[in-house]
Amino acid sequence: MYAAQMAGPAAILSWVVAAFATLLLALVYAELGAAFPVAGGLARFSYFSHGTLAGFVVASACWLGYVSIAPIEVQAIIRYISDEVPWLVRQDGTRVLTLPGVGIAALLLLVLSAVNLAGVRWLNESNKVITIWKLVVPVLVPVGLIVKSFHPGNFTQYGGFLPNGISGVFTAVSAGGALFALLGFRTAIELAGEAENPQRDVPRALIGSVLLTSAIYLLIQIAFIGALPATALAHGWKGLSSHVEAGPFLQLVTVAGLVGLSKLLLADSVISPGGCALIFCGATSRLCYAMAQNGQLPPAFARLNRAGVPAVALIVNFLVGLVFLAPSQTWQSLVNFISSIMVLSLAFGAPALLALRRSAPEVERPFRLPAAEWICGMAFVVANCMIYWCGWLTNAACLGVLAGLALIFACLQWLAGGVKFIDAVGLVWVVPYLGGMALISWLGNYGGGRHVLLTGVDYLLILLLTCAVLFIATYVGVDRRSTTLRLKQG
Repeated sequence: MYAAQMAGPAAILSWVVAAFATLLLALVYAELGAAFPVAGGLARFSYFSHGTLAGFVVASACWLGYVSIAPIEVQAIIRYISDEVPWLVRQDGTRVLTLPGVGIAALLLLVLSAVNLAGVRWLNESNKVITIWKLVVPVLVPVGLIVKSFHPGNFTQYGGFLPNGISGVFTAVSAGGALFALLGFRTAIELAGEAENPQRDVPRALIGSVLLTSAIYLLIQIAFIGALPATALAHGWKGLSSHVEAGPFLQLVTVAGLVGLSKLLLADSVISPGGCALIFCGATSRLCYAMAQNGQLPPAFARLNRAGVPAVALIVNFLVGLVFLAPSQTWQSLVNFISSIMVLSLAFGAPALLALRRSAPEVERPFRLPAAEWICGMAFVVANCMIYWCGWLTNAACLGVLAGLALIFACLQWLAGGVKFIDAVGLVWVVPYLGGMALISWLGNYGGGRHVLLTGVDYLLILLLTCAVLFIATYVGVDRRSTTLRLKQG
């Protein structure tokens, strides 16, 4: 719905762009995940390759993105069932949670955390059933709408195929949720340490999940655009949300007379986001475990209970997650924040892969990325473009939160006898990289930028910054001896 509101029928292109970008990132992590199958891998690869500062930035960005996933999925459940239980959200067009809605959401979050405490075997078994459901229903619904209620004219009328230009397509990639929807492949990296055959299964999970989910989402978007009645588009694509906001597909299948699908969708509005929240509760706790292994969190976060689960991490993540249920937060603002911060953490994968090929050539790589320099370069460029599309206001908030976390950790480590996460290796490229992206975003043309840079000039600057940073990061990684020591510790 949000993608169509921002890009019109060209929202289809937004999914193609998001899928291409995500696949590039997944290819990079397919090699890293198979070669270094450790729990909380995203927080550790940059630590292995570039030391503590790079590892700290990636780990902090990962944690911020992960800890907010379960709350935002719980919020999606509440918003979707609000037609049946209207007192859960404010009925003023914003549809943010009321205080009772926050209470119900907090209770759901507590239940999901408790399920994870039961151990990984229970988590895996429950997630298998949910995953099958999450694949079947999103295929049945769009097929039903295409057969029963499809209006081809929606793709050319009401302002044409590109009513908001190409900038609308790029905005929908980030703020519209396309990128957010496809980033779930990351959990295969975080849980790689618990896979029976990570060298075989991790690349399959990463690449296969991106291709499969991209195809399904593309089908869903096409069906959504084609099924919209003329009344929903009476005020153009920008006025779309006021007509179908509460439960977009639930309203469309109801209008089409698909009673069976409407009941299925109502159940799916709880099961699908609930399943996503369930798996991310587990992935976030394992990310904290990895951060504790890196020395970026207290040792208690690496302590496992009898079921082999980092219980302290689960409890702390639950408490932090409650912050994201604040009544002032909208679903869309949270999605934009998560997209920016998670892509930032994923962007560090390309420098890590190239640096580790130099500093750890002896490590067996069951999946070796072909033309790695070119694919890593494209992945890094595309990731930085997606960060740029999230807009200055969102990126400034992300950098502000990261800076706050850095200050807190620096103070804690100073009190403990010295700041450990600031090192020369990271200062050479991490600080110029973040500063350069912030400057381009501030001068750019998305989400509160000052519109100083001409379209084309902004992308040229991103390309130049990317090439310079990737070149430096490849050759200033930690030496072979230090990398070997970190790998043994990990």
